[in-house]
Amino acid sequence: MLPLLIASVLTAGGFEAGGRIGVAFPSSGLENTHDAAATFGATVGYRAGQNRLMLDYGYTGLRAKQASSYQFNVHDILVSYGHEFVLGRSASASSSNWGIEASASAGLGLLSRTFGSAGETGRSPSGMIGVGFYQLQGHSRLSFGIDNLLFGESRPVGNTNSVSLTYMLALKGGVAYVF
Repeated sequence: MLPLLIASVLTAGGFEAGGRIGVAFPSSGLENTHDAAATFGATVGYRAGQNRLMLDYGYTGLRAKQASSYQFNVHDILVSYGHEFVLGRSASASSSNWGIEASASAGLGLLSRTFGSAGETGRSPSGMIGVGFYQLQGHSRLSFGIDNLLFGESRPVGNTNSVSLTYMLALKGGVAYVF
């Protein structure tokens, strides 16, 4: 049964799977104590015309600027929607095209901080807004863009806690295989 399901998905077209790599720049106060770091991710999705619906996973591990064993890890699981604005098509009748994609995501951020053997974990609603360049040719999709990952963070204000919006900018490049 499972091989039949996989075969039907692969022949129906529109499905894609891929990965991305980039560099994340901490912002909104995080840049004071954290360095830029690598970011990694994986995506599975479905493309219909100029619309894409995706399930994304991303990871960024920020380290402290000073020489210590402190690390702030951000895992995010997002449901994303992207819309492609086709700017160009190849001269031949192939399916090659390129353009700009705008995307928005909502999901859950899994956050953890560690310092030596001490650590804390938490969850936060998260979202992402992005824009980027893409090229689709045959079964390959290449992309390069910028994302803005948003998540809530609880901060002490006097005797109470206040929730503030934290964001990280990321430059990313990706490749996907389109079935």
